[in-house]
Amino acid sequence: MAAHNLDLGRFGEEVAASYLLEQGWRIIGQNWKVRGGELDLVCMQDSRVIFVEVKTRTEFGMGHPLESLGVKQKGKLLRTAGQYLSQHRLWSRECRFDFICVTVGREVLIEHVQNAFEFSPLGGGHSSWQPW
Repeated sequence: MAAHNLDLGRFGEEVAASYLLEQGWRIIGQNWKVRGGELDLVCMQDSRVIFVEVKTRTEFGMGHPLESLGVKQKGKLLRTAGQYLSQHRLWSRECRFDFICVTVGREVLIEHVQNAFEFSPLGGGHSSWQPW
């Protein structure tokens, strides 16, 4: 990935983190990596664990960033979130996946999509994607 794209991505994640902190959320993980996956932001809102995927685009970027979340990437996020929950012993917590789009242009725009996707075929848990 080009340095410009890395810088843009980091900037977007910092904007998203600041936005969530202003909303009263706690950030308990940022750029959490394991083999095969990464979580941009892991947050707590009340007792709920929220995994936040952040996409940053310039105002001239093609398509809406939410379109970039394909089935393969959603599956990767699910597996990585499961590893996070296991390592931090948070399986009993209610969880969800949110998406934040940061668009950089004359202004910086933030679009927050709560409960951006579900894994209903798996069933179980507090959320449909939790298999326990």
